[in-house]
Amino acid sequence: MTSLAQAENSIVEQCHISMKQESAQISKTVCEEKLEQVDRTLNPLMTAKLMLALYDINLDLGDSQTAEEYLQSVKQSDEFNRSDEIQYLWLRKKATQHLYRKEYQAAKKLFEQAFTIAKTTASDLWLAKSYNDLAIIEEMLTNYSNALTYYKKSLTIKERIGNNLYLAITLRNLGLMYKSLEKFQEAQHYFELSLEHYIIYTSANTDIYAINAMSHLYGDLAAIYDITSDYHKRYFYSNKIIKAYSDTLNQIDLISTLVSLATIHINANELTPASEVIETLSQYLDSNEHSFHDDIYLLKSQLAKHEVDDLKAIEYIEEAIKHSDSNQNSLQKMKIYRYASDLYYDNGHPYEAIVYLKRYQALHETLLEAKYSENINIIQREIENERIQRALVEEQVINQGKTQKIDKLVNLSLIITSISLFIGFIISLYIVKKRKAQQHLLTVIESHKQQLFLLSNNESEQTVSPSSQPLSELLVSTMIDCIALWEKATQTNKVELADRSKIWKISVDSGRLRTRSLDKYLSLKTLPDNPRWRNVVKTCHFVLSECELSSHDREQLTTHLNQIMLQIKSESMET
Repeated sequence: MTSLAQAENSIVEQCHISMKQESAQISKTVCEEKLEQVDRTLNPLMTAKLMLALYDINLDLGDSQTAEEYLQSVKQSDEFNRSDEIQYLWLRKKATQHLYRKEYQAAKKLFEQAFTIAKTTASDLWLAKSYNDLAIIEEMLTNYSNALTYYKKSLTIKERIGNNLYLAITLRNLGLMYKSLEKFQEAQHYFELSLEHYIIYTSANTDIYAINAMSHLYGDLAAIYDITSDYHKRYFYSNKIIKAYSDTLNQIDLISTLVSLATIHINANELTPASEVIETLSQYLDSNEHSFHDDIYLLKSQLAKHEVDDLKAIEYIEEAIKHSDSNQNSLQKMKIYRYASDLYYDNGHPYEAIVYLKRYQALHETLLEAKYSENINIIQREIENERIQRALVEEQVINQGKTQKIDKLVNLSLIITSISLFIGFIISLYIVKKRKAQQHLLTVIESHKQQLFLLSNNESEQTVSPSSQPLSELLVSTMIDCIALWEKATQTNKVELADRSKIWKISVDSGRLRTRSLDKYLSLKTLPDNPRWRNVVKTCHFVLSECELSSHDREQLTTHLNQIMLQIKSESMET
C-alpha cells in the first residue's frame, strides 16, 4: 500500500472512530476538520468518504438539509464515476432514505444497483450487506420466501467473516420478519441470538451505533414477551429501553424507540407513561423527515379510546389511515385496519367497521398464505441446519483441542490420570442416577395414560366406529352453531378459527385458504363415517374460552357439549 493510500485510510479511519466513540456533535467537528485538511483535487477518494461520513453525522443531528447537500456533492463529483466503493456506499445510503420513507420500489432499485457492484467486485462484506438490504426490501413487499433466501445468503457470508455486529443485524432482521409472519417463537429465537452477538461485540468494542441498535432490539424483545405473556421479561426489557434511551439517537431511531415504548405501555394499560411518551411523539407530527405519522396517530387514537374520548379516537385513526394508505407497508395497514374496524363497530358505525374489516382480511389472507408456505419452512430448516452444522464443526475443533490437551496432561502425570478416572466415575454415577430418574418419570407417565385418554390427539382415539345417526346429527349441528357464534363474536371466519385454535388443518388451493377437514363436519352428507368427535368438542371449548359470548350463546354451546358426551357415553355402554 502506498504512503498516500495509508494517509487516506488513516484520516478517514480517525473520522469513523470518532463517529463510533463520540457524540454526533463532536464527530461533526472532527470530520469537518479532516475535510478542511484534505486537498480535494489531489485526494478525491478521501474527500468523498469524509463527505459520506458527514452525511451520516448530520442525519443523526437532525440536519437533513446539510446531509442531503453532502450526498449530492458526492454524486456530482468525478470520483463517483471512477470509484466502485463510492458508488456502492452512495447507493446504499440513498436507498436507505427511500426505505425510511416507505418508498420500497425506489429503494429496491438502488439496492439492486449496489448489489450488482458487490457481485462485480466479489467483496464478501459488500455481498453480505447487499443480501441483507435486498431481504429487507423483499420483506417489506411481503415477498417472504425471497426475503428468507437473501437472509440465508447474508448469514452464510457473515458467519464466514465472523463479525458479531454484522451477524447481530441480520439475526434481528430475521426476528422481525418472523414476527410479521406471526411466528412468535421463531422471532423470539432470532432476537435472543441477535442480542447474544450484540453483547459479544459491544463488550470488546466502543460503538455508539451498536448500542443504539440494541435499544431497538430491547423493544423487539419486550414486544415479543408481551405477546407470549412472559411479563417478567417484558418488564425487564421495557426498563432496558428506558435505560438505553439517550440523545445520541438520530431522529428516526429516536421516534422508532419511542413508538415501541408507547406501544408496550398501551398494551399493558399503563396510561400515564403511555401518555407522556405519546406527547413527546406528537412533537414530530409536523415534520416530513420521517414515516412514522401513521404509528403516532394510531397510538394517539388508542390512548383516546382508553380515556373514553371516542370522537378524538376516530379523528386520530382517520389520520392514521390517511398516512398508512400512502405507503406500501402492508403489515402496518393490517394493524391500523383491524383497530379501525373494532373502533367503528364499538361506536355504532357498522358499515365503516365492515369496510376496514374486509381490507384487513384481504391483507391477512395474503399473510396467512405466506405463513403456511412450504418454501418458507424449507428455507427456515436450511438456515437452522447450516447454523447447527457450523456449530458442530466449531465444537469439534474445540473438542479436538481439548482432547490434545488432555492427552498431554495424561502423559505428564499419573495423578492427573487418577483424577480423570475419578471424575469419570462421578459422571458415570450421575448418568446412572439420571437414567433412573428418567425411568421413574416414564413409569409415572405410563400410569397417567388412562387419565389422558379422553384428551388424546391420536387419530385412532378420536373416532367412534361406527358413527350413529344421533351422534352424527349432534356433531354437525354443534359445529354449525360453533362457527356461527365464532363469526358473530370475532367478526372473522372459519379460516381464522382454524388458524388460532390449531385444531383444524389449513390448505392453500388456487391461491385461497381452505379448511377442508373442518368443512366435512358441516353436513351429514360429508361427515366422515368415523368422525373425530373430540375435535368438535375441542373447538367448542376454544370458542367458549376465546370469545365474549352472551349467556344464551354460552348455554347453547354448553348444551351441545353435554349432549355429545351423553351420547358418547351411551354408545360406549351399548358397545
